[in-house]
Amino acid sequence: MRVDLRACYSTQFGLRTLFRSVFLENRLVSFHTLFVKVRFRAAGWAWLPAVLCLWVGQAHAETRFAATNADTLEITSAVDNDLVERWRDALDRYRQDLRQGLQVASRPLSQQSAEMQILAEHLRSAGYYNHDIQPRPEEDYNRLRYRVDPGRRFVVRQIIWDWPEELTTPLNAEDTIQTGEPLVAQNILDLQTRLRREIQSSACYLRVNVRYELSLDRRGNAGDLRFYMEDSPQVNISEVRIEGTEEVRSSYTRRLTGIEDGECFQRPRLDRARLNLYESNLFARVDEQVSEPDENNEVVVTYHVQERFHRTLKLGGGYDTDAGPGVNAEWVHRNFSRRGERLVLDARTSFLTQRVGAALTIPRRRPEWPRLTVSTSLERTLFADQRTYVWQKGFNLEQILTDSWVGNSGVDVRSSWTTTEEGVVDFEQWLALPTNVVRDTRDDVLDPRRGTRLLFGFTPNFSLSGTQPHYGQVRASWRGYWAQTDSLTLAATTEGSTLFGLGDELDLDRLSVTERLYAGGGGSVRGWPFQGVSPTDGGRTRVLQSVEQRVRWSERWGTVGFVDAAWLSRSATLDWDDPALGAGLGLRFFTDFAPLRIDVGSPLPDWGSEWRFYFSIGQAF
Repeated sequence: MRVDLRACYSTQFGLRTLFRSVFLENRLVSFHTLFVKVRFRAAGWAWLPAVLCLWVGQAHAETRFAATNADTLEITSAVDNDLVERWRDALDRYRQDLRQGLQVASRPLSQQSAEMQILAEHLRSAGYYNHDIQPRPEEDYNRLRYRVDPGRRFVVRQIIWDWPEELTTPLNAEDTIQTGEPLVAQNILDLQTRLRREIQSSACYLRVNVRYELSLDRRGNAGDLRFYMEDSPQVNISEVRIEGTEEVRSSYTRRLTGIEDGECFQRPRLDRARLNLYESNLFARVDEQVSEPDENNEVVVTYHVQERFHRTLKLGGGYDTDAGPGVNAEWVHRNFSRRGERLVLDARTSFLTQRVGAALTIPRRRPEWPRLTVSTSLERTLFADQRTYVWQKGFNLEQILTDSWVGNSGVDVRSSWTTTEEGVVDFEQWLALPTNVVRDTRDDVLDPRRGTRLLFGFTPNFSLSGTQPHYGQVRASWRGYWAQTDSLTLAATTEGSTLFGLGDELDLDRLSVTERLYAGGGGSVRGWPFQGVSPTDGGRTRVLQSVEQRVRWSERWGTVGFVDAAWLSRSATLDWDDPALGAGLGLRFFTDFAPLRIDVGSPLPDWGSEWRFYFSIGQAF
């Protein structure tokens, strides 16, 4: 019996060899022999070469599909290490696809040819056009290696800017590439994109198609670049039309676009208008259509919109050891008076807190205007073992400062009182002027994996009754998220707050319990009792820190390990040597909209002395 081991290389996993060698090519055993006549002797001898071929083919395939190492590429001249790593990474990605079956290379020579093509493309993209790649495989092609002579790197010798005569505005993007620089393909493509965007923002062309030509001088190791733009008329917008609105007023929708009739046609303005319509949260779909220019070089821009369902009812719940079971409900109307006003009615209840509230948000009538929110709420909460009521009413203005920063400022009037067996006591009224700035780059609010969130805030509080000291609160917080792998995410947060007197030194004993700072429980240190961190009657300065290692081990399930810490003091300084610590584990079930969270925590250093459970929607932070 004879087996041709070369046939074993014709399949990635050896299965094709089993079929060819045994049943088709050598005709050692036929289907009739194996399954009808059941000749055990012939069948047994037939499987021996098949299994041997399967083992040899699999071993060779796994070897040549293995990740690259320092010997895979032999570079004959000096090249930046970063470039060599990129070339090896490209080979590694290809070989990983082979191992996973996403790519097919049934024979070693097919894989070698494909890898040489990958190397050639990456060499050219880095400016090495006179390269030479020689394969140097080991015996039987069980390991593929290459000798690479990159040659001299090409440089930019000349740049020609061939723009239309009417384009007289200087383009800043032209300064991003200079003669004598390496001829790197990515730099040319990036410049092409920047030129197109700059021309779109500085002129009224209907279509801006920036092209380039590259002429290579292989003897001189240089290249000449020519950038030009395809012919296109300059046009104005005669009218902006909105089609498909039912409950939303068309006049308000047109105002959302920020485009006025008769202005210059600029593609970035139209893209921004479409994004504004989406960000209004009123439309599920927005399609744009631009007419052909008329005899006056004017176009009509039409937005075809499909409205969302504007009313939503949300129900949720949670549980923790201190507060017990909790239920919350929220009703939202996103188009309260047909111009994008958002009305929110909410309520929540647990053993510790009961709250009802309402908020009306009036969107920006123009992109540069702030967004106004008017709100009120009534809340009953346990503060220092006392049932306290807080009634809040006020408004807030939200203004976009930059692409990353948002500012908020407003006015709040709070009334607070405590009920005892003797009736209502400690009735107070406060005027607060909260101001803060926020920078949020998180990729997801409910389950972030990348980005940060920064907040800096200052709130002066004035006692309207005159029985309480005027005081201010400074608050700063930071949250960071790092996706270590596809399944691992490290999350951390730090928050600091302090109270101080306005005019006089703050006397904490004179300040109402509703205005002090507390720590302990699900919102600060998991594992500790609610407001259980000393001093339990409230403090003046507080720092909270948390670290979570999040592991997602399937599409729906994940786990979390966490450590929380808190420092609380009645003075302006903290005792950093005496933190309140808590640690524990959590389980996550990932739904289509947000993860469901179950955490169990215990105080440190006596971990395990007592346990507290927390259940809610969304990550802890």
